[in-house]
Amino acid sequence: AAAGGRASKNIAMVAAEACGDSAFLVSWNVAGWASTHRLVRAHYGDLHEYLRRMGRPAFFCIQEAKVRSQDLRNEAAARELGAVVPGYRSYWAFNESPDAKQSFLQGMATWVRDDVPVLSATQRATGVAELDSEGRVLVTDHGTCAVINVYAPYLGASEGSALTRQRKRRLLGELERLMGRLRSKGRRVILCGDLNLTHRPEDQKASRRVLRFDAEGCTTLRSKLEFGAALSVGPYGDWCESWVPVKDVSERSGLPLDALAPSGECVHIREAENVEWLRGLVAPAGESAWADVFAEVHHAAQERFTAWGQMANLRYINTGTRIDYVIVDRDTFRDCVVKSPSSELPGAAAPLESACDPSGGQPGSSMTAEAALNAATNFGGWHGAAVSGVAQGEGLSWQVDNMKFNDSQFPGAPFTGLIYTPPAYSDHIAVCALFNETVLRTDASGATKDAAALASCHGDARQTKQCQPWTAQPSIAAFFGATPRRPPAAAVGTPAQCTSGAEAGKAAKQPAPRSQAAPPGKRRR
Repeated sequence: AAAGGRASKNIAMVAAEACGDSAFLVSWNVAGWASTHRLVRAHYGDLHEYLRRMGRPAFFCIQEAKVRSQDLRNEAAARELGAVVPGYRSYWAFNESPDAKQSFLQGMATWVRDDVPVLSATQRATGVAELDSEGRVLVTDHGTCAVINVYAPYLGASEGSALTRQRKRRLLGELERLMGRLRSKGRRVILCGDLNLTHRPEDQKASRRVLRFDAEGCTTLRSKLEFGAALSVGPYGDWCESWVPVKDVSERSGLPLDALAPSGECVHIREAENVEWLRGLVAPAGESAWADVFAEVHHAAQERFTAWGQMANLRYINTGTRIDYVIVDRDTFRDCVVKSPSSELPGAAAPLESACDPSGGQPGSSMTAEAALNAATNFGGWHGAAVSGVAQGEGLSWQVDNMKFNDSQFPGAPFTGLIYTPPAYSDHIAVCALFNETVLRTDASGATKDAAALASCHGDARQTKQCQPWTAQPSIAAFFGATPRRPPAAAVGTPAQCTSGAEAGKAAKQPAPRSQAAPPGKRRR
């Protein structure tokens, strides 16, 4: 009873502190956490300082961590990878394949600030063993809300194998059921991560959109000629019953891209069943049960992408796709999401002292394609690696440690939008959403969660512990003097654990050793 009282008191304190502030969420496909973390440490000393500069997000979620459970086998190893950091607790999902090559793939992690309650964490959220074992879904429960961190399979231009297509469709279906279950339990639901899908034509460069050619090799454009007749293109016998990139159609037909692009579909329409799933979830905007946060807050922003083909230097011409999302239930979007003005999106104007700013620091519109290109390239400061000649293979080495460029990634204040992280860190940038204090104070019904209600909502302690492998081993402090009593098993993952996480973090004040920055050319797998 006494232990329960202490837990309730801690929960009350944590909840009160959390409710006083807004909650900032950052989600990022890092394409390999070890190399990204090496750059973070080399540039900013440690993850704690990096997150401080990022605005101390309440939730920092990464995808494609490519970290194995054994890589976090003890506290020293966890500190080395930033899993133990002052002010935060982290929870991980792993690919559990016995195949050594497969076990390095996928993987997720979510860092939660110490003042935010964590009732439980699990990678076994869908209840389907073959899906859960891949480490593609990680759920943290915070009492009033739940965060689903997800990385969906990549199918590629060939549409992937039949098995991968089937597995992706099944994963998306299980995700939707999971979201519904959490809603039925009264949680506000925040899904974030890389879905490897677009659902709007504007979520990729116009030249990458695709047109459908029929059995006769023709396609009819939605745009019409001056006298009102629909324009048909073709026939082209080798394009019968296929999707063809707008760029190829333009080159073959002689029609300009501008005339073809409005009729184009999103590039992922080749995965028709998955695109329809996503559209069924978040469309039409403003009416659907779930909201694509960026699309609804910044609906008029042009060419704002989150991922680019790094080997082809596509970021530097801003030929990318928006495949990374924050999706929330409609009530949470209405009541909790801060609708930041689109003028806060990066790229309208650089600081006056920037040598790369072609506008001389004069403000422009953040909604334009030019502003999006400015943001993606840091006004031309970041540019592609040489693919031929004497500089071939040198990549971005001279730019990697340019701190003027690197520091430009940090927003002036937390907001809802995109964070243009450096190209050397990942082939994706981060997406972000700012929530008001309601998301941590009231549940989906609008009821305030008090300490007793939070204390009664603890989840599976065993599954939470599996998300923190280093806690299975005693820390080195256990061999020297007394250590704080562990919370009861039923309270593992609750805010009682938050306190011990913070205390453990104090031991990490000594900066991690700097290491040489890794080569920037990280490849998607």
